[in-house]
Amino acid sequence: MAQQLHPLEYYRQELRHLPPTFRTRDGKLLYARLIRPEDAPLLLELFERLSSETRHRRFHADADHVSEERKQQVAQQLASVDNRTGGGAVLALERTPDGREHIVGVARLARAEGQPYAPEAEAAIVVRDDYQGRGVGTELLRRLGLLAKQMCVTSVLAVIEAHNVRALRVFRNMELPYAVATRRGETQMTIQVPQIGFDNPSL
Repeated sequence: MAQQLHPLEYYRQELRHLPPTFRTRDGKLLYARLIRPEDAPLLLELFERLSSETRHRRFHADADHVSEERKQQVAQQLASVDNRTGGGAVLALERTPDGREHIVGVARLARAEGQPYAPEAEAAIVVRDDYQGRGVGTELLRRLGLLAKQMCVTSVLAVIEAHNVRALRVFRNMELPYAVATRRGETQMTIQVPQIGFDNPSL
């Protein structure tokens, strides 16, 4: 599997050359790809299957009492990125025997509004509760590191609740240089993305 490579060798790869599938720690086969605008309904389905605690950790706010209209609006906004400039995301999906896809995890990059080529971007990740602790987050974030490289992002910021030990560990599992600062119950982790082994930034 790709994640068994030494970090310097892993991040020398290009995202498009990685296998489209990976296995969880317990052997479940999942699919990985970049997000598309038509994935908005799948994001809505994922949101509905998250626990209140997982929603709060992802959005840093009470997300249980949001109107259907607002949910659809946010889902469309999150899906409508080009994976090149303002933002991008990597999905982990399960497929049912009839070929339908269901998102089980999302790792996202977002540059500041109005700065489509800034060298910094903020990262966020969410994994469906029944897939947490199975290696999905680690796989998604390592692929996100390759997406960041393709987007010419050199510094990734993750803002995490200070007590969310699992999320901190998953970001550390990217095995990239990082610095942390904790203030007012939040930990800010700044991760440096190596710009190695990549000559063509087009996707």
